[in-house]
Amino acid sequence: MSAGHVAMVVGTLLALELVWPAGPSRAFLGTVALVVVLELVLVWILFDEGGSISAKPAQSPRDATGQSVTLATWVTIARAGAVVVLAGFVATGLPTESGIGPWAPAALFAVAMVFDAVDGAVARRTNSETAFGSRLDVEVDALAILVGSVVAIAAGTLPLVFVAVAVARYLFVAGRRWRTWRGRGVSTLPPNRLRRPLGGLAMVAVLLALTPVPGPAVSYWLGLLVAVPVLANFCWDWLAVSGRLERG
Repeated sequence: MSAGHVAMVVGTLLALELVWPAGPSRAFLGTVALVVVLELVLVWILFDEGGSISAKPAQSPRDATGQSVTLATWVTIARAGAVVVLAGFVATGLPTESGIGPWAPAALFAVAMVFDAVDGAVARRTNSETAFGSRLDVEVDALAILVGSVVAIAAGTLPLVFVAVAVARYLFVAGRRWRTWRGRGVSTLPPNRLRRPLGGLAMVAVLLALTPVPGPAVSYWLGLLVAVPVLANFCWDWLAVSGRLERG
């Protein structure tokens, strides 16, 4: 699995060479290598845990098909490869030369987001849903938002406050674990019809911030407008799971 992930990253880098005349610098490749290591550590931690946080917690990673790494999981790993290469632009900034090179960061982010629907569909179609795959899918989603946001913030196309959106999910999960460790109550996250639309809106804001159009000024203010409701919704969810909201 590790070798496959590295091979996908290398393949993505080779494809990037075709559309980006300047090519990746040493700083770019060094950043990519660092994120590859971090991603592999994350994958093996999740694999070792068996995807304990899942829509189907009673299942082990092998319950559905007898194998831990399914075709759907490989699609998720391919998405992670796109995120890894996108991280390289943290070191170099967004491309500014003419041609299709400046569209490469947005294309990488779009691949990571669009194929989010593909891995789930493949898992259901092949009856290969696993707890490990479900957890990995969620983590890649969060990592894509984090990396895309950091790239855009570093380039000045998203406001600094958007970093709170990028790390909100990690802080939320850490907060729940901290309450559990301290022996405090953690309530079930209630249904919220705004959660998915706001998550999609955050993805759109990051995607636009990584494209040459509509321009830094528009994407900056759009990011600011999107950050407010997204963070407010996270705060509402935190109040709910920490038992601070009255229930009818």
